[in-house]
Amino acid sequence: MTASPRTSHEPLTESDILVSARSLAEYTDMFGLDQADLRRRIIDCPGGAASAVAEISANGGDAIAVDPQYSLGAYDVRERVLADLDRSIAHSRARDLDYDWHVRGGVVGHETIRRTAAELMLADLDASPERYIAGALPSLPLAADSADLVLCSHLLFTYADRMDLADHVDAIVEMARVAPEVRIYPLVDHSGNPLPELVRSVIAKLKKERLTSRIEPVIRPFQLAATTRLVVERNTRRRE
Repeated sequence: MTASPRTSHEPLTESDILVSARSLAEYTDMFGLDQADLRRRIIDCPGGAASAVAEISANGGDAIAVDPQYSLGAYDVRERVLADLDRSIAHSRARDLDYDWHVRGGVVGHETIRRTAAELMLADLDASPERYIAGALPSLPLAADSADLVLCSHLLFTYADRMDLADHVDAIVEMARVAPEVRIYPLVDHSGNPLPELVRSVIAKLKKERLTSRIEPVIRPFQLAATTRLVVERNTRRRE
């Protein structure tokens, strides 16, 4: 599947995106996080209902999440998160052959992980709302170099039918403004289709922005087709 011109599809809206609940353990698998990474200043964008920020912060780390849904307020965020949690679980069950359930402890284990992650995130949102910032790509309400690492899960490439090449490049350049390293997962669309032409085009455009890119393997993918992530880096010296 290749990137389509913007005029060939409707623009992506907030209601199109699942507000997904994923655990720090899932993030560790997806993004290849190690203990050194977890000591860095981390931004989860879009954070959705992932519990990574809550878990990192509980262990003394420095992490924030950015998502447009956080502008709704705590009550409406909870309603949206729980509704989308049920949608996400139903979607996974309907496409069970696309996933390695053993990685998540089977169907029941997977559901438990997701529900626990959602509750951890919602509790942390109530307790520490300053860690959850309302904002959306490609214009984040964050200062340049305000973090060391941005994690971007299940937005870019996932919604390639609603986001064109320029959308992807603009989003990554913005994340690279905020931190010198960006990790993006997965590199397939929401149906698990590989996107080699789009990925190559994004990397070529990023090179013109003086950003280096590499594709890394994911050791324990839950989604069987999603075996790689994109890592984008810039020189730590702030660009003019």
